[in-house]
Amino acid sequence: MISAIRIVLTAYTASFRVPSFVGHQLTLPVPPLSTIYGLLSAAAGRWILPTEVEWLAYRCEYEGKAVDLEAIITVERSKPTEAARLVGRNVLQREFLVMPRLALYLPPEWEAAFRKPRYPLLLGRTQDVAGVDSITPVTLEPVDEGEVSGVLLPLELVADSQNRVGAWLHNLPLAFTAEPYRKLLGMKIFGVVDVRHRPAFVRAFGWLVRDTTGGTVVPLYRREWVTKNLNVAL
Repeated sequence: MISAIRIVLTAYTASFRVPSFVGHQLTLPVPPLSTIYGLLSAAAGRWILPTEVEWLAYRCEYEGKAVDLEAIITVERSKPTEAARLVGRNVLQREFLVMPRLALYLPPEWEAAFRKPRYPLLLGRTQDVAGVDSITPVTLEPVDEGEVSGVLLPLELVADSQNRVGAWLHNLPLAFTAEPYRKLLGMKIFGVVDVRHRPAFVRAFGWLVRDTTGGTVVPLYRREWVTKNLNVAL
């Protein structure tokens, strides 16, 4: 059994941009791991790297999707210390999630940071401001199999012949370094299991945990697995 806290974040909108789409910005139905580390950084008030998080798990659900027009202002600067210069403006279609709900499972020591977040908690863009709906102590029970939805599954679980997974495959960022340089630390192919589609049945020893208070099954991302898949040693 694993002692944990379940932090539920809610917002009016969320947008997790799909990589490689430029002209029409689609949203993922589940945030990548890099977004979760960004949330932890905002709550703690300092940049959080994967080496500082023993494990984490999460599940994202939402009520629907919509599309809006958004003005994209392009700026550039030759050095981080220089003022940014306006170089262009485009109008793009941007897809977003409506009424998202992110259930985030973390070790208990993260409770204090989310009780009083240092910076705004964002589910994507600066306009996707989230609030902490609840913080609940829970127990996570390791399980060998279960149905999951609203999660990301590493490619090795999607490709395993014993699993029945219908997922949208994407190469997603794991983590970044702090600003102003924002260096990508690693990418990993995941299967995106949309909460509004059929759940995926997964059999995977050491990967799954069940929230004993509600029965939700989610994959657990351990520090050792995340850091092993980074491009550089931290």
